[in-house]
Amino acid sequence: MGDAGSLAGKTALVTGGSRRLGAAICRALAARGAAVAVHYRRSEAEAIALNRALKHGVFSVRGDLANPQEREWVFREAAEWLGRVDVLVNNAALFARDETIDAATLRAVNVEAPLDLARRVAAQAGGGCVIQMLDARIARPAAGPFREYAATKIELAESVAKLAREWAPNMRVNGVAPGPVLAPEDVREAAGALPLGRRPTPDDVANAVAFLAENESVTGQILFVDGGRHLLDGSNP
Repeated sequence: MGDAGSLAGKTALVTGGSRRLGAAICRALAARGAAVAVHYRRSEAEAIALNRALKHGVFSVRGDLANPQEREWVFREAAEWLGRVDVLVNNAALFARDETIDAATLRAVNVEAPLDLARRVAAQAGGGCVIQMLDARIARPAAGPFREYAATKIELAESVAKLAREWAPNMRVNGVAPGPVLAPEDVREAAGALPLGRRPTPDDVANAVAFLAENESVTGQILFVDGGRHLLDGSNP
């Protein structure tokens, strides 16, 4: 675990930060001293409650990231309240079976929004740090009911090294690829066999995000936090 003050003086915007994995990430960054802005789309009560509970919470901001005008507003509000955005964690994402989701909306939230917000951080004087939340599926995509979702995460993952090279030295860009941490609500998904024999926890993932936010010598990396799932062949779901 990082030093309690390792991010003191830094600011962070976490998209989809009000609940579940996003909330764990907010807590991990705030515990290390970062001033945190919590983005949400619908979970207003949870976002406000979380922000009040955070050691270094600043405010909560609502916005539909599928809408370019709203995500511009989200970033502008965060930058104005925080002074600047040092750390951007693009955690918000849509996860649904292919037949239940509009492909354009899926790509807008899972690819276009993270890249747009990352560019806004890069455009600041002094740059910053971007952490793209991915998925262990990027290591072994397979046929199944979540092909379109996996494709968006693969596209986002492919941008990590490219942008890290393009935006150095002022910007760092990394990714975290969780495995079967929390099954999405209303979706039943088995974890399958994991080499480490246990599901990663939200805190495991959040601590990986905090590590990448803290370590100023790491860029262009994708850190799998999946109990070794990415090591398996394609025989497991």
